[in-house]
Amino acid sequence: MTRPLIIHPDAAGELNDLYDYIAERSGSDRAWSYVSAVKSFLADLCAYPERGSLRSGAVDGLRIIGFRRRLSIAFVAREGDVLVLGFFYAGRNIDAALLDQRANPTEGP
Repeated sequence: MTRPLIIHPDAAGELNDLYDYIAERSGSDRAWSYVSAVKSFLADLCAYPERGSLRSGAVDGLRIIGFRRRLSIAFVAREGDVLVLGFFYAGRNIDAALLDQRANPTEGP
């Protein structure tokens, strides 16, 4: 059974930033192609979410999976969905505290 995909708003912003980064260097056609391939990869991930390296730490069930050797995708395969917490391009450090904040938001006053 395919689980629904949820992309954290900040992660969606990172994907948009990635599009801009690629478009500046290689053109909008290449950027569109790359981001479209990422989205297709995520759709496949929803069907088989138990992939990637399981990481212990602040976020229960955190997995990291690589895409085309340049992009790391941080996600959690939850009971009813797949939550993408972040996109980390070209060796960017994966910040555990940031991912914890995205996975476990605190409620405001």
